[in-house]
Amino acid sequence: MSQTLTFYPLGNAETCLLELGNGAKLLFDYAAMYDGSTTDTRYDIKKELSTIKEFDVVMFSHAHDDHTHGASEFFYLDHAKAYQSESRAKIKELWVSAAFLLDTDLENQSDAKIIRAEARHRLKNKYGIKVFAEPDSLEKWLTDHEIDYDDVSDLIIHAGQVINLPDSLNEEMQVFVHAPFSDDSEDIQDKNDPSLVLQVRLFNNERETNLLITGDTPYQVLDKIVDISQANSNESFLAWDIYDIPHHCSYTGLNEKGEKAVRIITPTDNVQWLLEQATTNAHMVASCLKITEETSPPHMCAKRAYEKYTSPDVKFLATMEHIPFSGGKPTPIKFVIDSFGVTLKQDRMQEVYFKKSPLEQGSNRRKKWITHVKLLLLQIS
Repeated sequence: MSQTLTFYPLGNAETCLLELGNGAKLLFDYAAMYDGSTTDTRYDIKKELSTIKEFDVVMFSHAHDDHTHGASEFFYLDHAKAYQSESRAKIKELWVSAAFLLDTDLENQSDAKIIRAEARHRLKNKYGIKVFAEPDSLEKWLTDHEIDYDDVSDLIIHAGQVINLPDSLNEEMQVFVHAPFSDDSEDIQDKNDPSLVLQVRLFNNERETNLLITGDTPYQVLDKIVDISQANSNESFLAWDIYDIPHHCSYTGLNEKGEKAVRIITPTDNVQWLLEQATTNAHMVASCLKITEETSPPHMCAKRAYEKYTSPDVKFLATMEHIPFSGGKPTPIKFVIDSFGVTLKQDRMQEVYFKKSPLEQGSNRRKKWITHVKLLLLQIS
């Protein structure tokens, strides 16, 4: 048995598809950014995913357009006939944060607003949804809509909880919830703050493979996650083989940048500890544009930090930099996960990335970097 995990090149936007060995499919965010022009190098995920008639889980990490764009045109939504046709993909279970469900600051007719309406419909009718975090405002919303809390309590998920999955998923995976926190889900100033943060653990015989999904989570929330995990002896739930780099490789997933331009961001102590939880030959994936000194995000100073504060065997990948050796448009980053671990599947690819000298590992006493340019000539087996 094996699973497949695919990150799509969508510019500064994110969609990630997990396909289990039994055929179950989980989608983490949906952002159909391709505009149809011949000059647009972003991937056409609406076309790519159109053969899937039903997703077992669709998760929206938060309510920003770069994680929801086009969702109202792609999914079959139960709350209104306008979004119902046989060509649309159905959703068995929808995962959203309480902050998303309660958000009153969404543009009229935006995809996020329509997904919010679907989430509210499902919660009112007590089916096909999981709501993450339980702020006081959620209880008030339930009361205002004459919904008995006891009738929906099993649909509300808290940080620090392992999700109760159906048997079709439970045989191959486990999901531990790190965030959002209920006390961070009130009076939201930034929609990134209550992003869903999950550890997805995949099982293949005796081998476990861990994926950390982070949305656009800022470093302050990551700091809190590490503190709480360590205090509760839950460090194993922060181990990772694949790290979904937060916020399109923005420095906000590492630390404050400060007013002065810097070559490299120094992560907070907790974020640095989190990066050190990588397993051997792990991968980091940034769903972002090609990284330059001018892009913002992604930030080159953040990319350098991710490479510096992980061991030399950990590989950094950016979705819009994943280009065939022969040139052309970026292609999806696809991992096959089985009893041997994680394999990056690709045709002949060209990638430039930076790695530390082994002498720099650990102590960081030496500041000198060695640049390795590698041509990866891996054939799909």
